[in-house]
Formats: sequence, structure tokens, C-alpha cells
Amino acid sequence: MKLSPVQKQIVKLPGNLIVRASAGTGKTHTMVSKITYDIGQHHSHKVIAAITFTIKAAREIKNRLTIDIDRQFIGTNNSFAIEEIIKPFMKDVYGNDYKVDMSTDYSAKVRTFQEGIDKIRVDKVLCSYKDNKKNFIFQLALDILKKSKVCQLYLQAKYFKIYVDEYQDCDKDMHEFFMYICEKLQIDTFVVGDEKQSIYIWRGAYPDAFLSIWKREDFNKEFMGDNFRSCQQIQNYSNLLCKETRGLYKKVTNLQSIYLINTTKAKWMDAVLEYIDTNEKTALLRYSKLNAKEGADKLSLKGTKFVYIPPTPIADITTDVAWLYNAIANYFIVDTYSAYDLLEEVPDEAIGNKKVVSYVKKTLAVLDECIKKADIDNFEKQMDNFASYFSYNTKREHIDKLYTTIVDESFHPAFNVDQLNRIAITFHSSKGLEFEQVIVFASDYRLSDAESIYNHYVAVTRAKTKLIIINLGEYNDNIYHDRLESIFGDSQLRIEDVVTVVDRR
Repeated sequence: MKLSPVQKQIVKLPGNLIVRASAGTGKTHTMVSKITYDIGQHHSHKVIAAITFTIKAAREIKNRLTIDIDRQFIGTNNSFAIEEIIKPFMKDVYGNDYKVDMSTDYSAKVRTFQEGIDKIRVDKVLCSYKDNKKNFIFQLALDILKKSKVCQLYLQAKYFKIYVDEYQDCDKDMHEFFMYICEKLQIDTFVVGDEKQSIYIWRGAYPDAFLSIWKREDFNKEFMGDNFRSCQQIQNYSNLLCKETRGLYKKVTNLQSIYLINTTKAKWMDAVLEYIDTNEKTALLRYSKLNAKEGADKLSLKGTKFVYIPPTPIADITTDVAWLYNAIANYFIVDTYSAYDLLEEVPDEAIGNKKVVSYVKKTLAVLDECIKKADIDNFEKQMDNFASYFSYNTKREHIDKLYTTIVDESFHPAFNVDQLNRIAITFHSSKGLEFEQVIVFASDYRLSDAESIYNHYVAVTRAKTKLIIINLGEYNDNIYHDRLESIFGDSQLRIEDVVTVVDRR
């Protein structure tokens, strides 16, 4: 991909920088290009930290970078706070009782900061708060950072720039932590995000933090609004939802890419199948798992198979060994996933170490025999040994979830989404994905507050060439319709100016 003019500007801008990147604007491509450029321009021993919310996002950045990244930090928010601050410097602030080999288990909950500190000392476990609007890991990291001069000097000596991806999903504690690094340690900070794509407010995300940086005078500001994913009509619809992007509206005469279908519970399936191309990659996106599964079943009964993608049993494992459960599941479920792919996911492990490769292959073979013989006891034993080899601890309940994920084929589609042509998932699970065609239900989006508008924005911008909106005429559907009419009216437009409305009742 070539860089657009605004992307070139972003890549070359020095100092603190915030980028508002709407859906489909090439955010990752721009960030990777900037990292490459900045490293090439910086001639010293210092390195960069590229910080993401998920292991998958960190891996994507690593895979796209074509430069030597051995010394750079590319990982998740939590891994940066834990590995660069909490583990090495906690003893400096709290004493030698905290010079321990601690693990993480976010399913372990505490009410107060002191309870969390005590749990580290007693159980050697980093936990989380019962209140999901507060973040124990980042409160602790910031406390250590403020009190440990050695920690401050370490970060200043090591990093010349920090990049934070998906900043709209940061909570208040993460925001305070990153701004301390920027302001007090004077480490250049690059943040990229889009408040319109903040769909995790319910679990503590604080999009106002992103907007507050946009107002700061010590940050350069750039906006990326050119959507390279969706057709112009879908761009128009999504841009009109939010005030800051309404100016990007461009009138089109062909309105065949979005259909708002007024229909009924009994007829919506036939209406959908009338307006989609069943040979194109298509996703039905619903708010709840139950509705997603029900929708897939109903469409399948009409002769066009849709596969429901369920959350896997291992998806809710939050310990530091979660990566291994996911890697093992991929190995046994995904045909193209090998032992070498698993090795690439081992944190801080040297790929190519023959002893490691030999051990991994041998253990995977033993696990395979356990599954074929339905020997769950030996499976547990082997998994426990496997995790211990990489200095991790397991839990029986988590290994049981892994075993279920592997042997129950209903969970396998979650690992092969790219190979499926028609799927049904929750819109939360769709973030970061794209499809030729997307089907949504008006009743899932009342559009009566920012959170609902952001949810709808994320869902509809998954679509590249066609968007189907189902309106069943019920209470929430009517609220959606009235709010959409009002939102479009702010731009002197009617719903019919933006979408094709059809009646299939």
C-alpha cells in the first residue's frame, strides 16, 4: 500500500502526535510505516515501545514490520506495565517481600488497592478490581513509576518513543499512566484511535481521555478520514452518524449498497436472502450471542447456511498462560497451524532453539494421543508440564476448558473464521474484521446515546460493498428510526437520501 498525503504527513511528524483514524483508513499501515521511519531516523541505543490492547494486534504489527525488531518492545498494555515496571521495580517501592516471581490472574478480584498489594505478597498473583471501571495493574504501575527514580531513569534511558494503539479503549488509569510518561519523563508519545469506535465503555473504556489529548497544545494533531474499506454510500451512512465526520458526506446517486428493509419476524430471512449475494463473504452481526445464533439457524433453515461463531470456553481465561491455551487450541483445530507457529507466540522465547522445538513437538504429539484416547487426566498432566516448561502455572478448570474447546467441534468455527463465507457473531466480536456484506438489526441500536451510536458505527463499517438493516417495526426499531431521521436531519438529509428503503412486510 502506498501512503496517502495525510499518512505521509503523519509518518514524518516529530514529537507528540495524536491521530484520529476513522474506520477503514489504514491505521495499522500508517502506524507501522511511522515506526519504521522513526527507528530509521533515530541513531542511538534507544528503542521504541508499540503498545496494543491484544496479542493479536501486537503480532500483526510485528508481522508487518520489515526491520529488525529484536530490541523493540511490541506487546500489550498490560505486558508493558507488568514486565517493564511492576516486576522489575516493585521491590524498590514496597520492599524485598515483593521480589517474587509473580503471575497474573485477572479472575482473582479485590476491592481495594491494598488488598491487591497484599495478594501479590501472599499469593504472588497480580489480580484485578471487582469494579471494572478501575484498573489495579495500571494504578500499581503508576504508583511504582512515581516513587521509583530508578524506574523513571530506566524508561528514559531505554525508550525514545511510545506508540499506543486504540487509545479510545484506554480507561482512566491507563490514560493517567501514559500521560505521566509523556509529561514527566518527556518521552515522545504517539497515540492513535477513534472515539467513534469505543465499544467497551461498559467495561471501563474512557473515550473522553482520547478527546482530552486532542485538545492539548503539546500534541500535534492529524485526522484520517479516507475510508479505503467501504464503498462511498456506506461511508456516507457511517460518517453522518457522528458530528465530526458529517463534513465527509459526498452525495451519490446509486443507493443500492444499503437497504433498510421494513419487514416482520416471519419474513426477515427471505428479505435478507433477496438482497444479498450468497457467494460473497457475509456477516450477520447482533448485540447478543443468543440472537446471533438464532439468526444463523433461521437463515440456514431457508437453505443458505450461516455458521454461528460462539465464544470459546478458553476465551474468558485471563491468566498469564492464556496464550498457551489459545496456541494449543489453534494447533489441534487449525490445519495450517504448526509447532513453529506456536513457538512464535512464546513470550520472550528464542525461536529456532532446537531443544525448545524438539520439546514442543514431542509434547504436542503426547497431547494428541491424550485427545484420541479421551485421556483427560493425562492431558491435564501434560499441559501442566508444558506450561511449567515455560515457567507458567495452570489451573485444572482452565485445562478442562481447553480440552472442551478442542474436542467439541461446535467451537471450531471460531478458529477458522477466514475460511467461512457466511457467519453470525456479536458486533463486539467483529471489531477489526471486514466483510463484503453485513446484516444488522435496527433494534440493537437505539442511537439514543454516544455508546449506542459508537456500537452502530463499528458494526456498519465492517461492510465493504453492502449493508442490510432489518427493521421489524418494534419498540426499539422505532426509536432507531426516529433517531436516525433526526441525525440525518441535522445535515438536511432524509433517510431516503442515504439508503434505499424497501417494504417486505
